[in-house]
This record gives sequence, structure tokens and C-alpha cells, in this order.
Amino acid sequence: MSRFEALVASRKPDGTFVRELRQQDTADLPAGDLMVRVSYSSLNYKDALAAVGRHGVAKGYPLTPGIDAAGVVVESSTDDFAPGDSVIACGRELGISVPGGFGQYIRIPSSWALRPPSGLTLRECMIIGTAGFTAALCVLDLQRHAVSPGAEVLVTGATGGVGVPCRRAPFEARLPGGRGHGKGG
Repeated sequence: MSRFEALVASRKPDGTFVRELRQQDTADLPAGDLMVRVSYSSLNYKDALAAVGRHGVAKGYPLTPGIDAAGVVVESSTDDFAPGDSVIACGRELGISVPGGFGQYIRIPSSWALRPPSGLTLRECMIIGTAGFTAALCVLDLQRHAVSPGAEVLVTGATGGVGVPCRRAPFEARLPGGRGHGKGG
């Protein structure tokens, strides 16, 4: 299990960025309690920015983007997870300063890993991803702040990864009859 493929973004000497599939070695992954065989990831705006070298996103190059990853534990040095356990990891430093979900393996601290919610497959977790999870939190906040069913809400950034789901499914499920109006930018 030492060699695997990963999408790697790197800076060329002339300052341009290149993205390519590269063979990597699990021995070169950073320290962490868990090694995970990645089954799914998702594409976030932050991943695209990191892959093209947008200043202030990645903390260094070369880098494997992918702030979301879902897969199966293959090595564990913690009692919290065992080989064979399904896990998801979103955010933290994944795909920013440590190799992310666009590689076939990641090694992360166990504190970054979560068990998938009951009833969701690893694939479904990555379909929802960080953006969908953020959208769901936004709609829950609207509920907590007494926005009632049938309300109309303005969603700024409505064409983005968080805005699109904010305008659609969460309203149907959590604010029946509600409508999300979008403002793009």
C-alpha cells in the first residue's frame, strides 16, 4: 500500500501553476493517527483556488487539494477508529496545508475524522460536502431565529456552493412553503 495517485498542484519556476496526477508514497504523508483510503471527495471553490495558486488559500506547494474526503480507515493508532471504519473529514487543514481528498490516501489526526451520519453513504456525504453542510447550518439558524414557514429569505452568493442549496432543498424540508430568493455576485 505504499504507492498511490494524487492530483498535485505545484508552482513552476516561472511562477505559473500546473496540476497533474502524480504517483505518491504513503510514507511521505504527514503524521496522524489515521490513514484513510479515500473513496470520495467533492470539489469546493477553495479547492479550485488552491489548485491555481490563488494567494492566501494554500499554505505551500506542492499540494494535493481536496478539503473534503470520505473513505475507509486502513491504519489507526487510536482507540476511536479501527481499520475498516468509514469516516469523513471536512475542512481543518485538509487540502490547505496537508494532502487532501484528491489523493487516494490521506493521513490525518483522528480529531479531524467523523463517522458518517446514520443513513448516509460515503458518496452521499461527499455529494452534500462542506458547502451543503454549511447551507444546512444556515437554514437551521434561520429556524432558531424564528423565521417561520412560508417566509421569504434573500440568499446572497446564491450561485455558489452554499447559496444554491440554501435556496432549494433545505427550505422544502425545514421551512415549508418558504422561498429563497437569490442574489448572485
